[in-house]
Amino acid sequence: MGRYGIPVISWPGTGGKSQTLRESLMRWRVKARGLPGFLLVFAPAGPLSAQEVIELPAQDSFMVGAFLPGYSVGSKMDGSWDTFGEIGDVAFDAAGNLYIFDTQALSISVVDPTGGRVRQFGRPGEGPGEFAPDFGAMLRMAVLPDGRAVIYTWNRGAFVVFGANGEYERTVRIEAGSRTTFMGLQGLPGTDAVLATGPVLRPSMTAPADVRTRTGSSRTFRAIERFGLDGFLATVDTVVDAWNPPGEPAGFAPQLVSGALPDGGIAYSDSSAYAIKIVSSSGNPVRTLTRPIRPDPVTERDKALFIEWRFELERAFESDLVRLGGDYADIAKEMSDRNRRRAESMVFYHEIPVVRNLKTSWSGNIWVQRRSNELAGVGDIDILTPDGRYLGTYPAAAIAMPAAFGPDGLIALVEMDELDVQTVVVRRLPARLR
Repeated sequence: MGRYGIPVISWPGTGGKSQTLRESLMRWRVKARGLPGFLLVFAPAGPLSAQEVIELPAQDSFMVGAFLPGYSVGSKMDGSWDTFGEIGDVAFDAAGNLYIFDTQALSISVVDPTGGRVRQFGRPGEGPGEFAPDFGAMLRMAVLPDGRAVIYTWNRGAFVVFGANGEYERTVRIEAGSRTTFMGLQGLPGTDAVLATGPVLRPSMTAPADVRTRTGSSRTFRAIERFGLDGFLATVDTVVDAWNPPGEPAGFAPQLVSGALPDGGIAYSDSSAYAIKIVSSSGNPVRTLTRPIRPDPVTERDKALFIEWRFELERAFESDLVRLGGDYADIAKEMSDRNRRRAESMVFYHEIPVVRNLKTSWSGNIWVQRRSNELAGVGDIDILTPDGRYLGTYPAAAIAMPAAFGPDGLIALVEMDELDVQTVVVRRLPARLR
């Protein structure tokens, strides 16, 4: 994280299917948050207190699709309500309505369970309920079960809350929050709060922006944080002190990814091993779910490919900043100079982590995406239950990691065709996976 609070890439891969380098670059331009771990570094957790450890089967039990049909939205025709510029976050409310945040148009489209338009709200501007056009890629959205939408604005360091009717309600500020960066947000059931599903990166000149310490202790950690939104100043609660790797590795370090559970607990991964940790709503360890799948050692070839991939991705981001003009050209130059220097002395983690991404469904099932054999690719997806059951594995070719989960087994997938037209496809999971 540089002087301006602008992040740099540290881990290849996306929440979708395996990609070529060109596809990775395009997805970076379209949706920066598509790269798990796209900011700084992450990795194995320190010891937790006494808890249950459940070892799940080593053998994959592959599943076929069998998804129930739903609908899709996304038009190639200019002027249609569902012609999207750049789809950011998508999310469902408890009624099964889908919310699609277009970070180019800076508007939210609400779609009913049949695929029909309900409403649109949000627009560019500087006033209440409006969003600055320059910062679309840095905005994040969560939807609460009752239909309220929460948009985090990077330049203001605040959450903008819209009512279930799409009307602006209020702005909830984060103390000293300007240019704080979120990887993702998830509404917490039964609360006026959101969970940061990845590290919360605060601008820092002296330390990695995702690293924390506590008064009187030299131990560093990465925080899983919950943000209460019931006033005009957000309350920040560190639910978990996740492990922070020594040496600040810039390549192949394990990611910190998490998801909310229906009882208020959290499932997360911060390790190079396959170890999914479950904690209660107060952060107390409950159990760890493991599979005997070993991380691969990092080779010299892996390091060279990583540096090449990272340079390409960063050049794309820097070019986007230059096109904005003004101060952003200076920011791009600073990033370019800094990243070249870092490459010369880049520190790599010693092994390639097993877990690439993690999300949770409304019923609490945990979707764990594993590594693939391709540097920028993603692998198979395991589906686990919080109480320690292994339901099966979807091959990477069968389905991408859903962009959003909804009630009664709804899932939303963001797809892009050969003309770079984005659509959102909604399906329903088979009964045993809901």
